[in-house]
Amino acid sequence: MLLCISLVLAPGYSVANPGGNGDADRDYSCGGSCHGDPSLSMQSDAKIEISLGNEAFYGQAVAVHVTVSEVSSPTNIFGIFILSSLNGNSDTPEDYGWHMIQDPNGGSSNYIEMTMPSSGTITATWVMLTPEDLGSHILYAEIHHGSYGGEKAYSGVSEGFEVIVNEVPEGLPGISSDWVAPSFRVSGDDSPLHISTRNSTDISVEWMLEGEWDPISAPVQCISESGEEICNDWEVNIPATMGEIDIVYRITTFNGTFSIEQPWLKMGTAAPPFEGDIWSARAHSFAFALLVISILVTLQGRLSPVIQREEIDQTKIVDKSPLIRSDDNPGWLWNPVAEEWVEDPEYREEVE
Repeated sequence: MLLCISLVLAPGYSVANPGGNGDADRDYSCGGSCHGDPSLSMQSDAKIEISLGNEAFYGQAVAVHVTVSEVSSPTNIFGIFILSSLNGNSDTPEDYGWHMIQDPNGGSSNYIEMTMPSSGTITATWVMLTPEDLGSHILYAEIHHGSYGGEKAYSGVSEGFEVIVNEVPEGLPGISSDWVAPSFRVSGDDSPLHISTRNSTDISVEWMLEGEWDPISAPVQCISESGEEICNDWEVNIPATMGEIDIVYRITTFNGTFSIEQPWLKMGTAAPPFEGDIWSARAHSFAFALLVISILVTLQGRLSPVIQREEIDQTKIVDKSPLIRSDDNPGWLWNPVAEEWVEDPEYREEVE
């Protein structure tokens, strides 16, 4: 038993972490938390490319696509970074003035983990607001993955990708610099989605389930109380979803002759949160376990076969046991087996 427990608890020798670490904001040098000591990582032969989905203007949302292909030894979990430098310290895009609206998994992290398809090619898209500084900005993509056996870790980094941030025309509408797209809604929740914009006189939102091709227009309402023509607070009604369904939607901002289509965003569906005390839940679980055990014990008693046992009759042995007469006690016989005095029937007949 101790040997089995030791084998279960003992970690295998591996510099890789096949279970992943989860999405988070991480620098280029992750201190060994991703795949062991970085000095033990091997160079990946994957091809890494970065591209933009639309032209970059100051303060406007852009879609940054990272495509990874030609991976010779992919594993299920694949880690991808979007970075602004390779210094290993404070090199996330937000450290360089970018604002993260949404990552490929629906959150707002610069490091995400995805499942690599069997084709060995994957594309991840980050939606970010450009920095306030005009001109050239460099982005990098780094990858982490393991091998089939899980005994080695591989990493790779792309060439620097230059993004030219152009001066924005006056009054160009867009997404607010402090708005972050929600990553999920609770299953069955049909409450309106809040969207913050800037320089917008109107917006439109189209949505569809992930994997579909025909988007549907969603009702939009301005909730700003300023009374001005510009409205930057909106509510959008997107139908509720059930189960593990993702919705993709796109916002188009308007102002005069400007009509700016923002990148597609994704919103997942989560199970309702647990409402209750953890100790109460544990007590209920313990009580349920006792109930199950009691039912099993009862069934075992009822279904187990009845063992027939013959009662041992020692009457003949007692009857045949030698009885000893005693002159000191006439009319009585001593039974050495039962260790008791019994009446002598022959003595009664002699007396009569």
